[in-house]
Amino acid sequence: MISRVAESCFWLNRYVERVEVQSRILSVNLAFQLDIGIPNTDRWRPLVIVTGQQEDFLERTDASKLDDAETVQEYLTWADENPASLRSSLRHARENARTIRETISLEMWEVLNDLWVWLGQPAARRLYRSDRHAFYLKLRNQCLLFHGVAQATMLHEDPFEFMRLGTALERASQALRVLDVKYHSVGPTHSSRESPLEAAQWIATLRFCSGVEPFVKRGTLLSGRSVADFLLFDRTFPRSVLHNLLRAQNFLGLVRPGRDSTVGAKTEVLLRNALEEFEALDIDAVIASGLHETLTHFVETTADVCESVRVEFFDPVMPAATRPLQTQSQSQTGR
Repeated sequence: MISRVAESCFWLNRYVERVEVQSRILSVNLAFQLDIGIPNTDRWRPLVIVTGQQEDFLERTDASKLDDAETVQEYLTWADENPASLRSSLRHARENARTIRETISLEMWEVLNDLWVWLGQPAARRLYRSDRHAFYLKLRNQCLLFHGVAQATMLHEDPFEFMRLGTALERASQALRVLDVKYHSVGPTHSSRESPLEAAQWIATLRFCSGVEPFVKRGTLLSGRSVADFLLFDRTFPRSVLHNLLRAQNFLGLVRPGRDSTVGAKTEVLLRNALEEFEALDIDAVIASGLHETLTHFVETTADVCESVRVEFFDPVMPAATRPLQTQSQSQTGR
């Protein structure tokens, strides 16, 4: 498997996951604003902050627009200049799929390409204006369909495992960022006292992750502590941080060449260390040290793991034994 194909597989699923998660967040946040009376500065600004695009947003528009629902939704949905927008993420997903068309199944390509074509048509804009929730629901459902079609129609070999590795790392990162929306909306978490607004924000956080029903099935009383514990440490919830770090470790083992190869060894150590650090924590320790600080630390750690995957698998350093030959060839050409 060549590195170009592996990289496109890895990023294809990461971009599809971003479209699915952000569609849900925007839809849930839109409903949340109608149900709960909160200050304007806590309504839409946190979504721009957690996507890491606040600086870019402020460069393109007035700071007061950070609190304007239509401006923020337009930026996070349609803006081509925003690399984290739904349109940009879907475009990148389709482009990665196009470059590996011979690797993915026909059904996968059809689902993704049809969604991209629809998004560029007037009908998508009309639906966005007339029924925002239906618009986001279509995007979300098509992304879920893509994952299901991939599971059912693609050979479960290295390309598929790189796709699943990308999904797992992206989901871990997105879960951490989604939890941080709460911090940027209503401040730090206190285990002993929560306002009604904070309780409502925790319910919205579960909805951001499609986690309300799974959480209720656990039979746990609703609190900030229990929601954060569930989204961070539940081993079987498919969008929890721990679940996806464990899956990433499994998929990394599947794509590593063999025991005699060092490719992926550094990434394996990095991911194992991250898992050991994460599993050594519990929710009380996280809250005591600061939920926001812990989330930020593991967002950076997950980014380091992704960067290590890139370096070791997609952009490997040329073996030392071949460098003198390359240098000699270049020297001869120069003469």
